Amino acid sequence: MNIANILRAQEWWAYKLSPLLAIGYATAIVAEVPMYTVILWLMFLLAALVVGATYVSVINDITDLDEDLASGKSNRIQQVPARFRWLIPAVCVLLGFVFGYFLYPDLLSCLLYLCSWIVFSLYSIKPVRLKNRGILGVFADGCGAHVFPSLLIVSSVTYSTHQSMNWVWFGAVGIWALCYGLRGILWHQFADRENDIKVNLNTFASKINPEHFKPQVRLIFAVEGMAFAVILYILSLPITLIALFLYFILVFIRYRRYKSEVILVMKKDERPFQILMADYYQMLFPISLLLFSLSLNSLNLIPLVIHILLFPYILWRAFYDYVVYTAAVFTKIFRKLGNNYGQ
Repeated sequence: MNIANILRAQEWWAYKLSPLLAIGYATAIVAEVPMYTVILWLMFLLAALVVGATYVSVINDITDLDEDLASGKSNRIQQVPARFRWLIPAVCVLLGFVFGYFLYPDLLSCLLYLCSWIVFSLYSIKPVRLKNRGILGVFADGCGAHVFPSLLIVSSVTYSTHQSMNWVWFGAVGIWALCYGLRGILWHQFADRENDIKVNLNTFASKINPEHFKPQVRLIFAVEGMAFAVILYILSLPITLIALFLYFILVFIRYRRYKSEVILVMKKDERPFQILMADYYQMLFPISLLLFSLSLNSLNLIPLVIHILLFPYILWRAFYDYVVYTAAVFTKIFRKLGNNYGQ
Protein backbone atom coordinates (compact mmCIF):
# COMPACT_ATOMS: atom_id res chain seq x y z
CA MET A 1 0.00 0.00 0.00
CA ASN A 2 1.48 3.33 -1.10
CA ILE A 3 0.61 5.87 1.62
CA ALA A 4 1.79 8.89 -0.40
CA ASN A 5 -0.42 7.77 -3.29
CA ILE A 6 -3.44 7.34 -1.02
CA LEU A 7 -2.93 10.80 0.46
CA ARG A 8 -2.50 12.23 -3.07
CA ALA A 9 0.53 14.17 -1.83
CA GLN A 10 1.95 14.47 -5.35
CA GLU A 11 -1.09 16.57 -6.28
CA TRP A 12 -0.64 19.23 -3.61
CA TRP A 13 2.80 19.06 -1.96
CA ALA A 14 4.83 21.38 -4.20
CA TYR A 15 1.96 22.90 -6.14
CA LYS A 16 0.07 24.33 -3.16
CA LEU A 17 2.53 24.41 -0.27
CA SER A 18 5.44 26.17 -1.99
CA PRO A 19 3.36 29.27 -2.89
CA LEU A 20 2.05 29.35 0.69
CA LEU A 21 5.59 29.37 2.05
CA ALA A 22 6.40 32.13 -0.44
CA ILE A 23 3.67 34.24 1.16
CA GLY A 24 5.30 33.56 4.52
CA TYR A 25 8.71 34.64 3.23
CA ALA A 26 7.20 37.75 1.66
CA THR A 27 5.33 38.65 4.87
CA ALA A 28 8.56 38.40 6.86
CA ILE A 29 10.30 40.68 4.34
CA VAL A 30 7.48 43.25 4.48
CA ALA A 31 7.71 43.18 8.28
CA GLU A 32 11.51 43.54 8.03
CA VAL A 33 12.02 40.43 10.15
CA PRO A 34 15.10 38.22 9.51
CA MET A 35 14.00 35.12 7.62
CA TYR A 36 15.96 32.68 9.76
CA THR A 37 14.04 33.83 12.85
CA VAL A 38 10.66 32.78 11.40
CA ILE A 39 11.59 29.60 9.51
CA LEU A 40 10.78 27.26 12.41
CA TRP A 41 7.35 28.84 12.82
CA LEU A 42 6.78 28.55 9.07
CA MET A 43 7.63 24.84 9.32
CA PHE A 44 5.06 24.54 12.11
CA LEU A 45 2.45 26.21 9.89
CA LEU A 46 3.50 23.98 7.00
CA ALA A 47 2.92 20.90 9.16
CA ALA A 48 -0.49 22.24 10.19
CA LEU A 49 -1.43 22.74 6.54
CA VAL A 50 -0.12 19.29 5.56
CA VAL A 51 -2.47 17.72 8.10
CA GLY A 52 -5.34 19.74 6.65
CA ALA A 53 -4.41 18.81 3.07
CA THR A 54 -4.25 15.13 4.05
CA TYR A 55 -7.73 15.38 5.58
CA VAL A 56 -9.07 17.06 2.45
CA SER A 57 -7.56 14.49 0.08
CA VAL A 58 -8.87 11.48 2.00
CA ILE A 59 -12.41 12.69 2.66
CA ASN A 60 -12.69 13.82 -0.94
CA ASP A 61 -11.77 10.34 -2.16
CA ILE A 62 -14.08 8.66 0.37
CA THR A 63 -17.07 10.79 -0.58
CA ASP A 64 -16.28 10.53 -4.31
CA LEU A 65 -15.92 6.74 -4.28
CA ASP A 66 -19.37 5.76 -5.56
CA GLU A 67 -19.36 8.39 -8.31
CA ASP A 68 -15.81 7.49 -9.40
CA LEU A 69 -16.71 3.81 -9.65
CA ALA A 70 -19.83 4.67 -11.65
CA SER A 71 -17.82 6.75 -14.14
CA GLY A 72 -15.01 4.19 -14.41
CA LYS A 73 -12.50 6.50 -12.76
CA SER A 74 -9.94 5.02 -10.35
CA ASN A 75 -10.06 6.06 -6.70
CA ARG A 76 -7.04 5.57 -4.45
CA ILE A 77 -9.05 5.06 -1.29
CA GLN A 78 -10.03 1.64 -2.65
CA GLN A 79 -6.58 0.48 -1.52
CA VAL A 80 -7.66 0.98 2.11
CA PRO A 81 -10.05 -1.54 3.73
CA ALA A 82 -13.49 0.05 4.25
CA ARG A 83 -13.38 -0.24 8.05
CA PHE A 84 -10.17 1.83 8.21
CA ARG A 85 -11.01 4.57 5.71
CA TRP A 86 -12.40 7.11 8.19
CA LEU A 87 -9.53 6.48 10.61
CA ILE A 88 -7.17 8.72 8.59
CA PRO A 89 -9.41 11.83 8.61
CA ALA A 90 -10.26 11.21 12.28
CA VAL A 91 -6.56 11.28 13.19
CA CYS A 92 -6.14 14.43 11.06
CA VAL A 93 -8.96 16.17 12.94
CA LEU A 94 -7.33 15.28 16.25
CA LEU A 95 -3.99 16.67 15.06
CA GLY A 96 -5.80 19.75 13.78
CA PHE A 97 -7.01 20.49 17.32
CA VAL A 98 -3.42 20.13 18.54
CA PHE A 99 -2.17 22.67 15.99
CA GLY A 100 -5.07 24.96 16.89
CA TYR A 101 -4.03 24.77 20.54
CA PHE A 102 -0.54 26.04 19.66
CA LEU A 103 -1.96 28.80 17.45
CA TYR A 104 -3.99 30.16 20.39
CA PRO A 105 -4.31 32.97 21.55
CA ASP A 106 -3.87 34.27 17.99
CA LEU A 107 -7.62 34.31 17.39
CA LEU A 108 -7.52 35.44 13.76
CA SER A 109 -5.13 32.62 12.83
CA CYS A 110 -7.23 30.11 14.77
CA LEU A 111 -10.33 31.26 12.89
CA LEU A 112 -8.64 31.07 9.48
CA TYR A 113 -7.27 27.59 10.23
CA LEU A 114 -10.69 26.42 11.40
CA CYS A 115 -12.38 27.90 8.32
CA SER A 116 -10.24 25.75 6.01
CA TRP A 117 -11.40 22.59 7.80
CA ILE A 118 -15.03 23.66 7.85
CA VAL A 119 -15.26 24.72 4.22
CA PHE A 120 -13.63 21.52 2.93
CA SER A 121 -15.87 19.36 5.12
CA LEU A 122 -18.86 21.18 3.62
CA TYR A 123 -17.31 20.79 0.16
CA SER A 124 -17.12 16.99 0.34
CA ILE A 125 -19.51 15.58 2.92
CA LYS A 126 -23.25 15.06 2.44
CA PRO A 127 -25.86 16.40 2.87
CA VAL A 128 -24.25 19.77 2.10
CA ARG A 129 -21.59 18.56 -0.40
CA LEU A 130 -20.83 21.90 -2.02
CA LYS A 131 -18.81 20.10 -4.69
CA ASN A 132 -22.14 19.10 -6.20
CA ARG A 133 -23.62 22.59 -5.97
CA GLY A 134 -22.15 24.42 -8.94
CA ILE A 135 -20.42 27.75 -8.34
CA LEU A 136 -20.61 27.32 -4.55
CA GLY A 137 -18.24 24.37 -4.86
CA VAL A 138 -15.78 26.41 -6.92
CA PHE A 139 -15.61 29.16 -4.28
CA ALA A 140 -15.47 26.64 -1.44
CA ASP A 141 -12.43 24.91 -2.93
CA GLY A 142 -10.74 28.21 -3.82
CA CYS A 143 -11.18 29.49 -0.27
CA GLY A 144 -10.30 26.24 1.48
CA ALA A 145 -7.20 25.44 -0.56
CA HIS A 146 -5.79 28.92 -1.09
CA VAL A 147 -7.50 31.90 0.58
CA PHE A 148 -7.73 30.72 4.18
CA PRO A 149 -4.26 29.06 4.21
CA SER A 150 -2.62 32.12 2.61
CA LEU A 151 -4.27 34.50 5.05
CA LEU A 152 -3.38 32.15 7.91
CA ILE A 153 0.27 32.46 6.90
CA VAL A 154 0.06 36.26 6.82
CA SER A 155 -1.83 36.47 10.10
CA SER A 156 0.32 34.00 11.99
CA VAL A 157 3.68 35.36 10.83
CA THR A 158 2.51 38.87 11.68
CA TYR A 159 1.33 37.81 15.14
CA SER A 160 4.35 35.65 15.96
CA THR A 161 6.75 38.47 15.08
CA HIS A 162 4.77 41.02 17.16
CA GLN A 163 3.96 43.22 14.17
CA SER A 164 0.86 45.25 13.41
CA MET A 165 -1.28 43.81 10.65
CA ASN A 166 -0.73 45.41 7.24
CA TRP A 167 -4.30 45.23 5.99
CA VAL A 168 -3.42 46.29 2.43
CA TRP A 169 -0.98 43.37 2.30
CA PHE A 170 -3.59 41.07 3.88
CA GLY A 171 -6.19 42.12 1.31
CA ALA A 172 -3.88 41.85 -1.71
CA VAL A 173 -2.79 38.35 -0.67
CA GLY A 174 -6.43 37.33 -0.14
CA ILE A 175 -7.61 38.54 -3.55
CA TRP A 176 -4.62 36.99 -5.33
CA ALA A 177 -5.12 33.68 -3.49
CA LEU A 178 -8.83 33.61 -4.34
CA CYS A 179 -8.27 34.16 -8.06
CA TYR A 180 -5.38 31.71 -8.26
CA GLY A 181 -7.44 29.19 -6.27
CA LEU A 182 -10.42 29.65 -8.59
CA ARG A 183 -8.22 28.95 -11.60
CA GLY A 184 -6.89 25.82 -9.89
CA ILE A 185 -10.26 24.26 -9.08
CA LEU A 186 -11.72 25.28 -12.44
CA TRP A 187 -8.82 23.58 -14.21
CA HIS A 188 -9.50 20.43 -12.17
CA GLN A 189 -13.26 20.54 -12.84
CA PHE A 190 -12.90 21.12 -16.58
CA ALA A 191 -10.30 18.32 -16.76
CA ASP A 192 -12.83 15.98 -15.04
CA ARG A 193 -15.81 17.36 -16.95
CA GLU A 194 -16.51 14.29 -19.08
CA ASN A 195 -16.39 11.92 -16.10
CA ASP A 196 -18.66 14.21 -14.06
CA ILE A 197 -21.19 14.44 -16.89
CA LYS A 198 -21.33 10.62 -17.06
CA VAL A 199 -22.58 10.40 -13.46
CA ASN A 200 -24.64 13.63 -13.62
CA LEU A 201 -22.44 15.36 -11.04
CA ASN A 202 -23.51 18.97 -10.65
CA THR A 203 -20.08 20.60 -10.68
CA PHE A 204 -19.84 24.08 -12.14
CA ALA A 205 -17.79 22.89 -15.12
CA SER A 206 -20.16 20.05 -15.99
CA LYS A 207 -23.03 22.50 -16.52
CA ILE A 208 -21.28 25.10 -18.64
CA ASN A 209 -19.79 25.22 -22.11
CA PRO A 210 -16.04 25.79 -21.73
CA GLU A 211 -15.99 28.10 -24.75
CA HIS A 212 -18.61 30.37 -23.19
CA PHE A 213 -16.61 30.69 -19.97
CA LYS A 214 -13.41 32.08 -21.49
CA PRO A 215 -14.24 35.79 -20.88
CA GLN A 216 -14.81 35.08 -17.17
CA VAL A 217 -11.49 33.20 -17.00
CA ARG A 218 -9.69 36.18 -18.48
CA LEU A 219 -11.37 38.46 -15.91
CA ILE A 220 -10.29 36.20 -13.04
CA PHE A 221 -6.72 36.21 -14.33
CA ALA A 222 -6.77 40.00 -14.75
CA VAL A 223 -7.85 40.51 -11.14
CA GLU A 224 -5.25 37.98 -10.00
CA GLY A 225 -2.58 39.87 -11.93
CA MET A 226 -3.57 43.21 -10.41
CA ALA A 227 -3.55 41.80 -6.88
CA PHE A 228 -0.16 40.20 -7.44
CA ALA A 229 1.13 43.48 -8.88
CA VAL A 230 0.19 45.10 -5.55
CA ILE A 231 2.11 42.33 -3.75
CA LEU A 232 5.19 42.97 -5.89
CA TYR A 233 4.81 46.74 -5.42
CA ILE A 234 4.70 46.44 -1.63
CA LEU A 235 7.77 44.19 -1.72
CA SER A 236 9.56 46.49 -4.21
CA LEU A 237 12.32 43.96 -4.83
CA PRO A 238 14.05 44.02 -8.24
CA ILE A 239 14.96 40.36 -7.82
CA THR A 240 11.29 39.33 -8.01
CA LEU A 241 11.04 41.09 -11.39
CA ILE A 242 14.23 39.41 -12.59
CA ALA A 243 12.67 36.10 -11.52
CA LEU A 244 9.53 37.02 -13.48
CA PHE A 245 11.66 37.63 -16.60
CA LEU A 246 13.37 34.25 -16.08
CA TYR A 247 9.93 32.65 -15.72
CA PHE A 248 8.81 33.89 -19.13
CA ILE A 249 12.03 32.55 -20.60
CA LEU A 250 11.14 29.18 -19.04
CA VAL A 251 7.66 29.37 -20.57
CA PHE A 252 9.24 29.97 -23.98
CA ILE A 253 11.73 27.12 -23.50
CA ARG A 254 8.99 24.64 -22.61
CA TYR A 255 6.87 25.81 -25.49
CA ARG A 256 9.74 25.24 -27.91
CA ARG A 257 11.03 21.96 -26.41
CA TYR A 258 7.78 20.22 -25.44
CA LYS A 259 5.18 22.18 -27.44
CA SER A 260 3.56 22.97 -24.07
CA GLU A 261 0.35 24.93 -24.52
CA VAL A 262 0.14 27.99 -22.23
CA ILE A 263 -3.30 28.07 -20.60
CA LEU A 264 -5.21 30.09 -18.03
CA VAL A 265 -7.61 27.26 -17.09
CA MET A 266 -8.91 25.07 -19.93
CA LYS A 267 -6.64 23.01 -22.13
CA LYS A 268 -7.64 22.30 -25.72
CA ASP A 269 -6.34 18.76 -26.20
CA GLU A 270 -3.96 16.17 -24.78
CA ARG A 271 -0.80 18.15 -25.56
CA PRO A 272 1.52 19.08 -22.68
CA PHE A 273 0.45 22.32 -21.02
CA GLN A 274 1.61 24.90 -18.51
CA ILE A 275 -0.78 26.99 -16.42
CA LEU A 276 0.28 30.61 -16.76
CA MET A 277 2.19 31.91 -13.70
CA ALA A 278 1.99 28.60 -11.81
CA ASP A 279 5.73 27.88 -12.03
CA TYR A 280 6.52 31.43 -10.96
CA TYR A 281 4.35 31.20 -7.85
CA GLN A 282 5.62 27.70 -7.01
CA MET A 283 9.32 28.10 -7.74
CA LEU A 284 10.87 31.37 -8.90
CA PHE A 285 8.94 33.69 -6.58
CA PRO A 286 9.86 31.91 -3.32
CA ILE A 287 13.46 31.34 -4.45
CA SER A 288 13.86 35.02 -5.37
CA LEU A 289 12.61 36.06 -1.90
CA LEU A 290 15.00 33.65 -0.20
CA LEU A 291 17.95 34.86 -2.30
CA PHE A 292 17.14 38.45 -1.36
CA SER A 293 17.07 37.45 2.32
CA LEU A 294 20.39 35.67 1.91
CA SER A 295 21.91 38.90 0.60
CA LEU A 296 20.94 40.54 3.92
CA ASN A 297 22.18 37.88 6.32
CA SER A 298 24.21 34.71 5.77
CA LEU A 299 22.07 32.88 8.34
CA ASN A 300 19.21 33.10 5.85
CA LEU A 301 20.97 30.32 3.97
CA ILE A 302 19.13 28.01 6.39
CA PRO A 303 15.63 28.80 5.03
CA LEU A 304 16.95 28.58 1.46
CA VAL A 305 18.41 25.11 2.00
CA ILE A 306 15.25 23.93 3.78
CA HIS A 307 13.08 25.14 0.89
CA ILE A 308 15.24 23.40 -1.71
CA LEU A 309 15.13 20.15 0.29
CA LEU A 310 11.35 20.37 0.60
CA PHE A 311 10.68 21.02 -3.09
CA PRO A 312 13.60 19.61 -5.08
CA TYR A 313 11.70 18.24 -8.07
CA ILE A 314 10.22 21.46 -9.49
CA LEU A 315 13.57 23.22 -9.02
CA TRP A 316 15.53 20.42 -10.68
CA ARG A 317 13.07 20.21 -13.58
CA ALA A 318 13.39 23.94 -14.29
CA PHE A 319 17.19 23.85 -13.94
CA TYR A 320 17.29 20.93 -16.39
CA ASP A 321 15.16 22.80 -18.95
CA TYR A 322 17.26 25.95 -18.68
CA VAL A 323 20.56 24.10 -19.03
CA VAL A 324 19.53 21.69 -21.80
CA TYR A 325 17.91 24.40 -23.92
CA THR A 326 20.85 26.78 -23.44
CA ALA A 327 23.27 23.99 -24.39
CA ALA A 328 21.21 23.24 -27.51
CA VAL A 329 21.21 26.90 -28.55
CA PHE A 330 24.98 27.26 -28.12
CA THR A 331 25.54 23.98 -29.99
CA LYS A 332 23.61 25.32 -32.96
CA ILE A 333 25.56 28.59 -32.84
CA PHE A 334 28.93 26.81 -32.75
CA ARG A 335 27.90 24.47 -35.57
CA LYS A 336 26.84 27.42 -37.68
CA LEU A 337 30.08 29.24 -36.94
CA GLY A 338 32.02 26.08 -37.78
CA ASN A 339 30.20 25.66 -41.07
CA ASN A 340 30.81 29.32 -41.97
CA TYR A 341 34.49 28.98 -41.04
CA GLY A 342 34.79 25.82 -43.17
CA GLN A 343 33.42 27.67 -46.16
